[in-house]
Amino acid sequence: MARLELNGDKTWVRSRAVVITFEECWPLASSLVINRESLSKRTCLLRVTKATKQKDAAGLGALAHAYVEGDRSMLDCVPDEHMLRMVSEALKRPPAFFEWALRQSTSEQGNAIIRAAQQYLAAATWQWDKACILAGALLSLRGDIPAVELVEAPPATFPYWVALDKHTPQGKVVLSEVAAQVKSSYRRLIWAGFYCESAQVNKLLASPWFEAEKTWRLRRAGLTVESAEELWSSVRPLIQERLASDASVLEKLVNDGPASPHVPATQTKLM
Repeated sequence: MARLELNGDKTWVRSRAVVITFEECWPLASSLVINRESLSKRTCLLRVTKATKQKDAAGLGALAHAYVEGDRSMLDCVPDEHMLRMVSEALKRPPAFFEWALRQSTSEQGNAIIRAAQQYLAAATWQWDKACILAGALLSLRGDIPAVELVEAPPATFPYWVALDKHTPQGKVVLSEVAAQVKSSYRRLIWAGFYCESAQVNKLLASPWFEAEKTWRLRRAGLTVESAEELWSSVRPLIQERLASDASVLEKLVNDGPASPHVPATQTKLM
C-alpha cells in the first residue's frame, strides 16, 4: 500500500479500501472510518483480511448493475427479484434511497452501515462499485446482520502468481496463450480463474447473492460451476508455471517495501 501511495495512487487506494469492505464483508462497514492517513486505509484492509467473509453485497450489486444495463438473464437464479430492482432504482436516485433506508432501519449497526454507504458512495469510481455499496445498505435492512468473526490465516505461502490475472499485462498474455493451448476461450478462463482461484477466501459465510452472481456469470461464459472447476483444474498448473518468474519479481517488490524514486522498467510493469 505504501508503494501505491508513493506512486500517487492515494485516491485509488482510498476508493478500493471502501469498495473492498463492502464487497468482501459488508457488515464491517458499520465501523468503516477512512481519512487521509495511510493508517486508516491499512487498518480497514487488515480488518477485512482477518474477518470471515460475507459477499452478498458484491453479488447483489453486480447483478443489480447488469439489471440497470438492461440484462434480465439473471432473473431465474436470484434469491429475491424485488431486492434486485430496489438496488437498481437506488443507483438512479441514491439520495432518495438513503433517506428511505434510514427511516426503515431499526438497529444501530444498520444505521451505521447505511450512513457509511451514504458517506463513501462518492469514493466508488465505477457504477458496479456504487451498486455494491448500495446493496450493502439494503442488506442491512433484511433480517439479522451476519456476525463476523476473526479467522486464522492459512499456513501456506501467499500465491503471488494469482495476483497476475487479467488486470496485468503478464496475466493477459498467459491466459490467452493457455486458452489457445487447451482450445478454450479467454473469457471462459478468466471467469473460471476468478471464481475458482482469485475469489477464494479463508472462510465464507452463507452468501446466496454471491452464489447467484457466480452461477449467472459462469453461465454467460458457457460454463457451470462444475465445468468451471474442471477447466481450472486442468489449466492451473500451466498458468502457475508460466507466471512463476514474474510472480517471483512481484514477491520481491512487495517484500522490499516502498518503491524507490528510480524503479527499473521491468518492475514498473508489475506495479
